[in-house]
This record gives sequence, C-alpha cells and structure tokens, in this order.
Amino acid sequence: MLITYTVPIKLLNRPNREAMQLTDTHVAVLGIFIGLAGIAYAVFLARWVLKQDPGNEKMRFISQAIATGAKAYLFRQYRTLAILLVVLAVLIFAIIDRGRGTFGLTTLGFVVGALGSMLAGFLGMYVTTRSASRVAQAAATGGMGRALLVSWRAGAVMGLSLASIALLLISGFYLVFKTILKEGWEVPLVALGFGASLVTLFMRVGGGIYTKAADLGADLVGKIEAGIPEDDPRNPGVIADNVGDNVGDVAGMAADVYESYIVTVTAALFLAAILGLPSQYYSAIILFATLALVATFAGVNLLKTSGVKHPLSSINMAVYATIGLSVVLFFLGALALGLDTAKALALAAATSLGAVLAPFIVKITDYFTSYNYGPVRRIAEQAKISPATVIVTGYGIGLMSAIPVIAVIAAVLGISYMIGYFTVPVQGFGELSKYLAGIFGTAMASVGLLVIAGIIITADSYGPVSDNAGGVVEMAGLPDEVREITDVLDSVGNTTKATTKGYAIASAALAALVLFVALIFEIVGAASQITKQNLVQVMSQSLTGLSVINANVLIGSLIGVALVYFFTSRTLEAVGRTAMEIVEEIRRQFREKPGILEWKEQPDYARVVDIATRRALGEFLIPGLAAIIVPLLTGLLLGWNALAGLIMGAIVAGVPRALLMANAGGAWDNAKKYIEIQGLKKTDMHKAAVIGDTVGDPFKDTSGPSLNPLIKVLNTLSVVFAYAIVSANSALGIFPFGLLPL
Repeated sequence: MLITYTVPIKLLNRPNREAMQLTDTHVAVLGIFIGLAGIAYAVFLARWVLKQDPGNEKMRFISQAIATGAKAYLFRQYRTLAILLVVLAVLIFAIIDRGRGTFGLTTLGFVVGALGSMLAGFLGMYVTTRSASRVAQAAATGGMGRALLVSWRAGAVMGLSLASIALLLISGFYLVFKTILKEGWEVPLVALGFGASLVTLFMRVGGGIYTKAADLGADLVGKIEAGIPEDDPRNPGVIADNVGDNVGDVAGMAADVYESYIVTVTAALFLAAILGLPSQYYSAIILFATLALVATFAGVNLLKTSGVKHPLSSINMAVYATIGLSVVLFFLGALALGLDTAKALALAAATSLGAVLAPFIVKITDYFTSYNYGPVRRIAEQAKISPATVIVTGYGIGLMSAIPVIAVIAAVLGISYMIGYFTVPVQGFGELSKYLAGIFGTAMASVGLLVIAGIIITADSYGPVSDNAGGVVEMAGLPDEVREITDVLDSVGNTTKATTKGYAIASAALAALVLFVALIFEIVGAASQITKQNLVQVMSQSLTGLSVINANVLIGSLIGVALVYFFTSRTLEAVGRTAMEIVEEIRRQFREKPGILEWKEQPDYARVVDIATRRALGEFLIPGLAAIIVPLLTGLLLGWNALAGLIMGAIVAGVPRALLMANAGGAWDNAKKYIEIQGLKKTDMHKAAVIGDTVGDPFKDTSGPSLNPLIKVLNTLSVVFAYAIVSANSALGIFPFGLLPL
C-alpha cells in the first residue's frame, strides 16, 4: 500500500501552475536528451584520446599492463559485489515493494543505481588507464600544451560520463516512476541513490585499500630501503602502484561524486514532493542539473593549452568559467519556469550559493595542501628534524583545515535556509511550514554544489592520468626534459586531486543533511499511515522524540560516532596488512633475484598486482557490511529516533574527520614534493618527508574518502527501509519515542 501524505494540494496557486511555460515532463525529457548528448560527447572525446600516438613499444607495454591490472581488479570487485546486490535486491522487493505495492520499482531503482555507479567508474577508467602513454608521448613530441590537452580530455571523459549518466537516470526514472505510481514514487527514486551509494562504498574502500597498500609497499622498499626513484621499473610494485591510482582516484572518486549527485538531486525531488510544492520546483531541480551539464560542455573546451606555462591556472580558469556560466544559466532557467519573478530569482540564488561554494572549498583545500603556501612549507621545515615532527605538524594542519571548510558550509546552509524560509510556498504544516521551506532552500544549495560535478571530476581525473604519464616516462627511460614536463603536470594533478577530495566531502555533508530531513518525513509518513493519524499531528509528536535529552537519540548518536571510528580503524589496518604482504613480496624478489636492481632480471609485477587485488577484496567486506547491518539493527531494536541519532552522529563525526584525513594526507604528499623540487632527494630530510607521505597516503586516499559514501549509505538505506522500521517499532510498542522512555 502506498504512503500518501496529507498535504493540501488545493491550496497551491492554481493559476500560477497553468501559466508556467515549462512543465516538469518537458524538463525531464530535456534532461534525458542532454544526458544522452553528454554521453555521446564523452564517447567522442574518448575516441579522440585513444587515437593519439601511444608511443614506442615499451611505453605501450607499460600502459597495457596498467590497463589490464585495473580492469582485472574492477571486474573481480564487481563479481564480489554482485552477490551482495542480489541479496539486497531480494530483501527490498520482499520487504518494501510487496508491502507498499510499488510494483518492484524500488528494487528496480536500487539495481539501476548500482549498475550506473559501476558503469560510471568503468567508462572513465577505461580511457584514463590507456591515456598515460599517450600523454607521455604528447609531452615528448608536442610539449607542455599538447600533454595538458590529452590528459585534460582523458579526464573529461570521466567527468562528462559521470554527470551525463546521473542526469539521464534521474530524468528518466522521474518520468517513469511518477507516471506509473502517481503517488509514492519518491522512495523508489531515493532507492536509485541507495544503489549508487552502496556500490560506491565498496569501490571506495576496496579501491582505497588497493591503491594505498600498493603505493605504501612500493615506496617503503623502493625509495626508502633500496634508494631507487619513484616509478623505477626495477621496483616490482610499480605497476600495482599505477593501477591503484586508477582504481582509487578515478573509479573510486567518480563513483563517490556520482552517487552524491544522484543522492542529492533525488532527495531534493523527494522533499519537493512531500512538501506539496508546485511542479515548477520539480522542474527547477532537473532543469538546473541539465543547464549545469550544458555549461560543462563549454567548460571542457575553455582550457587554454597554447603557450601555457602554469597548467593549474589554465585548469582553474576552465573550472571557474563553468561555474560562472552555470550560475547565469540558473537565473535564466528559473525565469522560464512560470514562477513569479521574486520566487524564481530566490530559487536560482539558493542554487547558485551551492555552486559558488565549490571554488571556496577548492581554495581552502589548496591553501592547506599546496606547497605554494605556508602550511605545507612548515611541514617541509619539520623534515629537517625527524619523521615524528613531520607527522605531528601535518596532523595538526589537517585538524585546522577542517574549520574553514565547515564554516563556509555552515554559512551557505544558513543563507540558503533564509532564502527558502521567506520564498518557498510550503503550506499545510502549521507552524512548521516556514521551517520546512527553509530546509528546501538548503536542499537547492546542495543541488547547486553537485550539478557542477562534471567539470570538478574532469579536473580530478586529469590527476591520475598525469601521474601515470610520469610513471611511463620514468619506466620507459625517456629524456629528462620530458620528465620535467610530466613532473609539472603531476604536481598540478596532486593539487586537483586534493581539492576534489574537499569538494567530495562537502558534497557528502550537504547530501546527508538533505537526506536526513527526507528520512524524518518518510518515518512520519509511514507512521501516519500505520497509526491512521493526521500527518502534522504525527510530525509534532515525532519531533518531540528527537529531543537531545532522549536517551535513544543520544545512544544512537554515540553508535554513529563509534561506526565512523570502527570504519576508519578497519580501513587503515587493512592498508597496513595488505602493504605488509606487498613489502614482503618486493623484498623477496630483491633477495632472490639480485639481478633486478642491476637491470639484469625482470621483476614479477603480476605477483604484486595479484596480492593487492586479493587482499583489497577480502578486506572491504567487514566495514561495508557494518554500514548495512548496524543502522538496520539500531532502528529495529532501539527505535527510529535512535537511527536518526546514529545518522547525525556519523555526520558530525565523519565530515570533520574526513576533512582532517584528506587534507593532512595531501599536505604530507606535497611537503615531500616541495623538498624534491629543491633538489634534496636522497637526503635525510627527504626520507623524513617520504615517511610522512606514506602515513598520509591511506589517510587521504583510503579512510578519509571512504567516510563520504559511508555517511550517504546510512541515510539512503534508512530512507528505503523506513517503512519496515516504523512497522517493527509499532509492533514492539516503541513508536514514537524509542525503546528507552524519555
């Protein structure tokens, strides 16, 4: 049976609805068309990249080895995930679809969301793994500008694929679900985000363990023990390291931001539906996503490559131009929706706040992670003393870096809340109406931040391509002047990767907050149906159950914090255990084949790749299953308010911890590079910085980024299973206040 929300739709401004120029159906069809156009453009760029000269035979061999290893890992991961996805799909169908009469659409949304996440990761990685030798060859024959163009377009394949697939799925399923169900289509749409979040969680954890264990093992034995350069072909772990850059930084990051995009936009549509807003507000959400993708088409082509001396400036200009164009299009699009001018401008302003939040986060992250500024240079100075002071200083800088990011997120939330409070026409919820209108304003800011993801991921995916290109140059023995070009591109790539992590964490925070409100509404709607009470009455009663002095809420929040710490601990230890096995394998090869270091014997790269793959897939199951089992048990046994507390605890603890770990890791990495550009390789100072970098690697590429999908899985899982949780709470007699009395 469908949940129906008692909202006075008749109170909506009927003449205004009829006067609008664009219906939500028109906009959804436009979204489908632009999404397909984006996929076609991504295919065009992929074909262009793959037509570039891949270099000599040795370069092609290295590139193919990286591509083969990445593909093997990704497909083994997908096979492992398929079992869990099938089990969950059966549970969703049996518990949710059959109980609510949604004709299997919740299950369909879950499965398609998961497959979309897999596809987004695979498409981008397919091109980026084959691009490294082409970028290296472009650097050798065409210089900085040509190498920048090839690596940028390779990254654009990922960025455009991600945004286009997300827009296509959201627009298409919005049309399908709304047409079939008429009412109650919101949860199947959110299930689209749950499927994407779940796959991303495992891709982030597994890919992060793989990439950092391989990197750590290769660095500890190669650079520190054997004293050979990074990406030296004599190191048996070098191919696994380059594979890891792609499965973690390309496939993992792409899936992360893709699911944030899906989750945020579907949650905003969910809110618009349950608040009973006019259809122009549905239209605005999908239209703004469509217009941002159009702006991304332009932004991808705005990169300056001729005579470029500072690639980062060129990349930043392309990103900022895309965001600026998106904001202009938001205002123009809002005026075409048929709302009165004040409401249209307010809607565009709230969305634009989210879009302009991105450059602020990027700049803050850049300040704390780039060697052009004081924080990273202070870490480098500490390398003169010892590795311990490098680690302590970097950790302190990571802690400090979270403060300004949280401050600007809070500012955007506050301003967008006030915009919504005074302009969004929520009616029928009594004294809660204005509060809920403000919440919708924050949802639109979240949409604005996420719909520009295409250009952000283009810049991010450029990073692993340029990094791998440097590895190809080193392993193929190309001239020093070519390595100088790829070193510049690689240092820029480190910056773009670091700043994108800040963007991804901020997007996770905003998406989680929007989903949290959606969860409350879904809980209340389910309770209204089960108890046969008025929605507003149930809401007032239920919000009392969310009091901070409710023992259930407090216990739930502590469980959420504990889950964040358990997750962080498990992923860090997993990197350590996997790296230990890789270190032992590299040492064994050096010991049993002494000719490797003398260039007389060939290392066994495949053995290290196999260890990294096998261990990563074995390690990601326990933390991933905990993210599913713990919230369900909490909600079923302690009550829905304990579950709400768990989610808030995970958000409050997880977001700053993710920022700390991502930024500290980036700062340690660039402190090492700052020492290297001063010509201080193979000194004690450099060795101290390398140790700091190896500590930072799992911080910034495994545990920190893995917290993003963890937070969103907790939310989307809870929304999808909300009806079952309320039913169980009612059967146990613990609704609405929880197991423990107030």
